[in-house]
Amino acid sequence: PSKRRRDAWTYMDARDLGQIVDLCVGKDGLGFQIFNAVNDNIVSELPTAEFLRKHAPNIPVTRAMDAFEGPISNRKLRDVLGFRQEHDWRTQ
Repeated sequence: PSKRRRDAWTYMDARDLGQIVDLCVGKDGLGFQIFNAVNDNIVSELPTAEFLRKHAPNIPVTRAMDAFEGPISNRKLRDVLGFRQEHDWRTQ
């Protein structure tokens, strides 16, 4: 777990990244935007809250998260571009 701390234990499936690029290219008037290009879930078998208590105990949790939600949010991708993760490592 310590090796993935820099990206908060998130991941990005290349196929979903391709979807994000396609959504950006197809969005009229998008202009310059910054997005967190990450999938929805954390890369851990432990639920997010438990995982963070164990591996990042001194980092404050500033929002409620779903059971396996990644600590880095992709909410802006969903809200602005309509991104929906299609490739979840837990189900494939």
